[in-house]
Amino acid sequence: MNTRQIVMIIATLTAALVAGLFFGFAVSINPAFTRLPDAQYITAMQAINDVIVNPLFISAFLGAAVLLPVAAIQQQGRRKGLLWLSAILYIVGVLGITSVANVPMNDALAKVQVAGASAQQLADARNTFAGPWNGWHNIRTIISVVVTILAIMACLQKEESK
Repeated sequence: MNTRQIVMIIATLTAALVAGLFFGFAVSINPAFTRLPDAQYITAMQAINDVIVNPLFISAFLGAAVLLPVAAIQQQGRRKGLLWLSAILYIVGVLGITSVANVPMNDALAKVQVAGASAQQLADARNTFAGPWNGWHNIRTIISVVVTILAIMACLQKEESK
């Protein structure tokens, strides 16, 4: 195994880890959270948003954004094209959506003071957050799965000689 192959595999792995996290959230956490009362929902989302920014998540999340283009630069032929498409989709559809949609909504939700808020204030905060956040999350989840499929396809391509 050479350095180009290792970079491509690690790029694919980081993309797959992010896709898996997003998929797991979309199919289990979000549906479970629909069962929570507003105060519990807001508190739970605030807790998740507090802990998700950690070295392991950031390594995978930003690692894919860096390593997919690096892997594309290093490859040739069909691998190169698949990896460039994967990189562009990841940067725009995963990193971009997260940065311009989900994170600002997370930041706004973080400012909600659950203690002392009225039931109507909590319902309004949840309604303002949940629908749009879940919509953008579902889009970035689908894109992250497509990114991973493209990267896996690149890994499965026969390596072309230089």
